[in-house]
Amino acid sequence: MRITSALLGSLAATAVKTLQPSSGGADDWTNNSTKPIELVPAPWSLHGTVYSIASVLPPSELPVKAYGPLERSSPAYVAAADPVGPYDELLMVPGYFKYPHVDEQGRRSERLNPSITRIYVSQKYTAKNGRMNWNIPKHLAKFVWTDEADGSTTVKVYPHDTTGTNPNAESAPSTLPFFQTTFSPLLGGLPFSTDLYAWIGINATLAQPPLPGNPDAAHGELAGTQQWRAVVPGQASDRSSLGMFDMGQGKGDAVGNTGKNAVGDEVFPNFWPGMPRLTLGLKMENAKISFGEPEIWG
Repeated sequence: MRITSALLGSLAATAVKTLQPSSGGADDWTNNSTKPIELVPAPWSLHGTVYSIASVLPPSELPVKAYGPLERSSPAYVAAADPVGPYDELLMVPGYFKYPHVDEQGRRSERLNPSITRIYVSQKYTAKNGRMNWNIPKHLAKFVWTDEADGSTTVKVYPHDTTGTNPNAESAPSTLPFFQTTFSPLLGGLPFSTDLYAWIGINATLAQPPLPGNPDAAHGELAGTQQWRAVVPGQASDRSSLGMFDMGQGKGDAVGNTGKNAVGDEVFPNFWPGMPRLTLGLKMENAKISFGEPEIWG
């Protein structure tokens, strides 16, 4: 599996290809599988190849595309700012958000932390579990990866939630890519760990507000939640590479000459407002990825 991550403003975008539980397994984890979706509680320990883009951009209001259609339709959500099989993932962390926190003694405070506002995964088992375990707003998408002879890798992501509302919601991927990028390595053989963030004083705790749900989801994967959750994810690899991401989107998923896609997302030439076409980023091969037990309140 590969993971793509993007941070804007900072925008952090992470893409993961073939993310798997560390124990492996030969079960059928596709969306067509008849295996029921069972809750697999935290902690999770996984491994995969991670592509990560982090860019500091000029201050601006978040674009509409920062949220998926289901989450953006919930005023409360927008205001708040192994066990599941192999899967691909694309996530966006568009900066830090203020949010209300309540500790174990019932004391209330206002905190500031990053939040995943939009995320796509390739199968239903991790989609439902990610929503229920950590309030991560996962939706389904088709991922197409292409490895070139020159060492570059291209990914295109076709979400299910850009096909409009229907009785069998989010049943199929879009026909046009919502996101695409090509990574070309420049310097390899580097160790990297997100533990570095704590060493330099960056609080990487993800704070996630309660999620709206959709009972009409085609695979029963769009669970809603009622409480806030926070978790500190981890990524580490001894085989990391610095490289350049080509963020050019071409026509992307624009509908005609509207400048928007089928669900009203803006279409920007380099995916995000202010993002340069060529952006420095990181590839982490055979990365160890962890999501611990969440803190829950509210």
